[in-house]
Amino acid sequence: MELGVLEVLRIILGLVLIFFLPGYLLVKALFPGQNELDKEYNLIYEIGLGMGLSIVIAILDGFLLGSLHQLIGFRIVDGAEKGWFDTPFIVSSLLLICLLLFAAGWYRGAFPWMGRLHPSLTRVPASEGPKARKERMDNLIKELWDLSRDREQLRREVRDFERKSRAHAAGMKAHYRKRLDESRRRLEEVDKKMKELEDRRADELAGVEEERARRRAERDGRRREGGLFGLKKGAAPAGKEATGEALEGEKLAEEKAGASEPEEPAAPERPVQNASPTEPGEDAGLSEEGRAGGGEK
Repeated sequence: MELGVLEVLRIILGLVLIFFLPGYLLVKALFPGQNELDKEYNLIYEIGLGMGLSIVIAILDGFLLGSLHQLIGFRIVDGAEKGWFDTPFIVSSLLLICLLLFAAGWYRGAFPWMGRLHPSLTRVPASEGPKARKERMDNLIKELWDLSRDREQLRREVRDFERKSRAHAAGMKAHYRKRLDESRRRLEEVDKKMKELEDRRADELAGVEEERARRRAERDGRRREGGLFGLKKGAAPAGKEATGEALEGEKLAEEKAGASEPEEPAAPERPVQNASPTEPGEDAGLSEEGRAGGGEK
């Protein structure tokens, strides 16, 4: 019996839905942070736990569907009673479980790529938030401080035991040699642990820088797509548009007011006297001669 392409695709999707997808989404919902299970083999852990938990979820889902008739009764199909453990209900219930687990994982920040679809969908895991990072950094610094004091004390003990092993006799020399080897071994352990803490601190700092770079890249991308301040290129901000419209309205109002006001009449010009100015004595003499001439007439 040959299987068609659709049948093969249906079998593959069914296997993924039963043996992988629900458990993987549950793992992401429980451990949303990056490399939260393991630094090197995190993906292997997620796949392994996802497959195991998917089998458990499928078994529990089948048990629930098989017992559902006790709560809501049997369903009638072609006049016969049938239970709810059937292919359509199994697929529907598993898809519903996957949808709920996906929503829970997104809410806890397991899918940062959702922020590329829309900025409002961006969620940050609690383990990678600023507060959690600060607490981890503070704890690392405190541990490094305590280990540095232990290392200085062990170094002093090593120098002291070396000096005493050279200065004392053979019996005491063996005792101090033994103490010296023990101090050196403890010093190597402290150095190794300090190196691990320094690596963890460097990873935390690298994660902070990566997060900053990612946010900066997203902000630059939004600016390139929509222009500065999220506006399209060539569009002015709303405040500037409103201000320009207000200024234009004021100018139009002033022009209308100037056109409606009557013009003031111009002041009359004074007549220009062409006679040349005379002195006061001459004016008085002329007036007396005029009076005399008038009297004679």
